[in-house]
Amino acid sequence: MRLGRQIFLPLVIALFATAVQAKDLGTHGPLFEVIEPSILETIHARLRDMEASGELAVMQRDMQDRTKSYVNRPRPVPGIGKATEYASWEVDMTITLTEDLADHQGQVFARAGTVVNPLAYSRFNKRIVLIDGDDAAQVRFALSEGDELDTLLVLVKGDPLGLMREHGRRFYFDQDAVLVDRFGINNVPAVVQRADPVMRVEEIVVGEAE
Repeated sequence: MRLGRQIFLPLVIALFATAVQAKDLGTHGPLFEVIEPSILETIHARLRDMEASGELAVMQRDMQDRTKSYVNRPRPVPGIGKATEYASWEVDMTITLTEDLADHQGQVFARAGTVVNPLAYSRFNKRIVLIDGDDAAQVRFALSEGDELDTLLVLVKGDPLGLMREHGRRFYFDQDAVLVDRFGINNVPAVVQRADPVMRVEEIVVGEAE
């Protein structure tokens, strides 16, 4: 038993001595702060190099040209064809509220589940004529009836600014196919107008297909 204590005590002392020594190893050699280049400084340096080489000016002109090109000729609405036969249908604009609607004072004026027809509250009464602006026959059709007071001219393809300069009328563009999708239009020219309590859509044949 005494022999076991003689072996155990020196072992414990040795372990504690090792632990204490491991806690304080001291400083060996100089310490240096980790230095990383600033991201902003790197970007600024890269821009200075691009400016000096003329690469930045080329990039700026390219961006301007692409922006101008997109404004003059937005991406065509995909999947739209030319009407080859007359078609007509109605679109019900009613919606069912999924949550209560409240005014700025928190007063609820419409409860969830209420069915609302926006046409009952809207005074919008213009015809919407959607066309391919690159088709001269469709452009003539769009301009043949009405004016800016009662008709909106909307392109699914073409150059709205060029047509505006040529004909002295405002031409809009169906960005992101909002109108085409809402009214289920597959071919143009198409005319959308009120027929309370719904909207009526017509696809009309013009030009060579007439």
